[in-house]
Amino acid sequence: MKEKKELNSAKLGLMVIAGVLFLVFSLYMIGKNQNLFGSSVEVVAVMDNVNGLVPGNNVRFKGMDIGTVKSIDMVNDSSIFVYFLVKRKMQPNIKQNALTSINTDGLMGNKILQIIPQDGDARPIIEGDTLYPQDVLSTDEMLKRLGSTGDYFERIAVNLYDITNKLNQSEALWKVLSDQEMTADIKSTIKELNLASRNATAMTKSGLDLLKKLEVGEGLVHTAFTNETLSEQLIASMDNVIQTSENAVTLIAEIRNWLTEIQEAEGTVNLILQDSALRAEIQQTISNLESGTDNFNQNMEALKQNFLFRRYFRRLEKKE
Repeated sequence: MKEKKELNSAKLGLMVIAGVLFLVFSLYMIGKNQNLFGSSVEVVAVMDNVNGLVPGNNVRFKGMDIGTVKSIDMVNDSSIFVYFLVKRKMQPNIKQNALTSINTDGLMGNKILQIIPQDGDARPIIEGDTLYPQDVLSTDEMLKRLGSTGDYFERIAVNLYDITNKLNQSEALWKVLSDQEMTADIKSTIKELNLASRNATAMTKSGLDLLKKLEVGEGLVHTAFTNETLSEQLIASMDNVIQTSENAVTLIAEIRNWLTEIQEAEGTVNLILQDSALRAEIQQTISNLESGTDNFNQNMEALKQNFLFRRYFRRLEKKE
């Protein structure tokens, strides 16, 4: 009987010891998670709305839990100080220019304090530093925006309904769409537009090819466009041609004036030009003179060949 009591006492003692050890272990784990036993740095985050954050919630940096929220103090109606502890070994990785925000751990989890790193040079945080919040949209603001977006979609849907209703009630539109001849004309017009577009493209390409040939060619046109001396000579030649043309116009005008004066005059010239009989007599007289001159020349040649006058003509030739 005595041995049985001692066995029961030993079992009870073991159970008490196991319970105490479990309690100590639990307290240690809770304290470890709450950074009660490790070395940590206290930092302040200034917020305007904590969105349900409470002391004991985790502090997260790049997806890692690096500390816990120690306390929350409302300074005034626009500022709330959130005091939180950060593990000292993570202190060098968090810069003073980092921003904070309050998020949810998962979809329905607890609130967490998120530390968001920023670009730029800054020193690591130290005890008592202050971090400022990041401008983010709250859930209420997002819902408001979604509501306004829904209103816009509703208006668009109403407008589309009105447009489709008017199209359905438009007989002229359906007549146009069902007219085969008009459809064929539209297709023909589109084909002609495509053909004109291709022709314009081909013409543009031909023009570009011509310009390239003028740039790299060595012919007369290229020389005329690129050789300054030849260009000046061509310009001078064109000026001469223009001047000659102007002189020709002046000469023609003077000839016309001269002919007009001859026609209007009453002298011998006008009389000869207007009297056909007189012109014929003058032409006959000139012909007679030419014939007489020829006969005289023949007689003189005959005299030169006559032995009576031969010495005389030779003497004249020697004197000449």
